[in-house]
Amino acid sequence: MTQILLEIKNLSFSYKNKKPVFENISLSVKEGQLIGLLGENGAGKTTLFNLIKGGRMKFSGTMYKEFSESELITLPQVVNLSGTLKNFEIFDLICCFNRLTRSQAEKKLQLRWSDDFFYRYEKIKDKRAYAVSYGEKRWLTISLMLGLCDRSRFFLLDEPTVGIDIQYRMLLWDLIDMIVREGKTVLFSTHILDELTREKIPFFMLSKKGLSQYSDMHSFMKVKNSQTPEQAFISEILTKNPRNDV
Repeated sequence: MTQILLEIKNLSFSYKNKKPVFENISLSVKEGQLIGLLGENGAGKTTLFNLIKGGRMKFSGTMYKEFSESELITLPQVVNLSGTLKNFEIFDLICCFNRLTRSQAEKKLQLRWSDDFFYRYEKIKDKRAYAVSYGEKRWLTISLMLGLCDRSRFFLLDEPTVGIDIQYRMLLWDLIDMIVREGKTVLFSTHILDELTREKIPFFMLSKKGLSQYSDMHSFMKVKNSQTPEQAFISEILTKNPRNDV
């Protein structure tokens, strides 16, 4: 039986003197699973991820995490890197965080990066961070995290491909699929419907009405009686009727 790494029951949270961000939501994530969290901007996806990461944010409900802090890798929505750093120095920093020499890191990446990864890295490695696009910086950071963080079991990726061009996005998804096949667990948030239609990916839908789980985009469209993912999404965030979970 596959182990459940994260289980949340009846979670409610609100910022001080504010309306609840969400109330009584429940979810579970299994080991070796790739699963999405879909929702419009402002639905509470980043807040939920911050609660999963832990800290001083108080909530009601229960949260069980079957992984240690050192086994969790989180990617925030905004990646801030010093513009004066060269991209190979960012590579060296991530090697340092993972207690790897550059030679050791390159051997690991040979197993996970394709030729296209190395080609694109070679093009930007000697440039300073301010001299490349935001998407390229984000792509490099995520690619190194996924490629080198062997000790991690659970990856929490907040809008991982936002701002990244399509060719870089496809490379990233290939890498994410690879680490999931290796047994890693990835929970990612998105408001980009294409992220969930490229293959059969289960996901949670978070809206002002709460949280529901769907086996894939087709089941979501069926429940919402919609012909397209866009119609289903709009139906979910605009209608006031309770939804049917699947």
